[in-house]
Amino acid sequence: MVIVAVTIGTFRDQLLQRLTAESSARTTQSAEDKVDREGPAFTSNVRRDANSVDHLQPFIFNTPFSPKEKRELLSIQLRPGEDPITSFTKSHHGYGVDEPGVSHPGKEVYGYSEAWLVDILSDRKASFVINGMRIKGLNCAPAKATTVITYQGQGGGSYEGMFFDLTRSTSNPLIAGDEESHFGEPYFRYKKIDLGNGASPGGLRIEVTSGTKDCNWRAFEVTYADSEGKHTQEITSNGKTFAVRGFTAKPAQVFRVFTTAPFVQECTMTSQGHYKCQRKGW
Repeated sequence: MVIVAVTIGTFRDQLLQRLTAESSARTTQSAEDKVDREGPAFTSNVRRDANSVDHLQPFIFNTPFSPKEKRELLSIQLRPGEDPITSFTKSHHGYGVDEPGVSHPGKEVYGYSEAWLVDILSDRKASFVINGMRIKGLNCAPAKATTVITYQGQGGGSYEGMFFDLTRSTSNPLIAGDEESHFGEPYFRYKKIDLGNGASPGGLRIEVTSGTKDCNWRAFEVTYADSEGKHTQEITSNGKTFAVRGFTAKPAQVFRVFTTAPFVQECTMTSQGHYKCQRKGW
């Protein structure tokens, strides 16, 4: 009987030790999980996508050119190794913009766009997924730009990423990149960004157009989900506001640069909203 009592006592002590160890491990894990969830879920680095805005992209101006300035522009001759158009735009305070990377079915996107490259990094041990984004703190006013210099054949493929058309929605980004299978459809219906648990950093190109308005906003607000539910976090630009320039619906002057003489032509806008230049074959 003594042996049995000792055996039972030993088993009870071992079970108690195991339960205590498991409880301690759960407490430790819970504390570690809590610490892991403290603070921002990710960090982000934001910069304007300068590669999408070069000398072959449109330039917009807040004021029309004077008769003298217009004669100067129309008389420009393009020669190998020279770039008089860029020199002209810089001296007249032109602002480089981009062509919108998404066209809506049955509807054209009016105006121009700008884009940002965003690197998203997370050192969290627990995995989470970004599954939504909206523009936060938006303010808009009628566009100041009344004059544009654009280029013949400036189309080409669009960049992969997401696209906000502020004339339609601030919370429903679309898929950009005309080689994407769901090009022009809601981004987060088909895509998500996985982070945490050793996942590779996320890289994202965000393009925004505002039509006939100049707009600025404080942040891109991200929605993400983890084991605790849904959360939000802001992507900001080092304390600066984001901004995109629009273009008036009734431009004062529109010019197009061609690859053959006469190189620069003044254009007019048709009732359908297209630019039309007085040039044979255009």
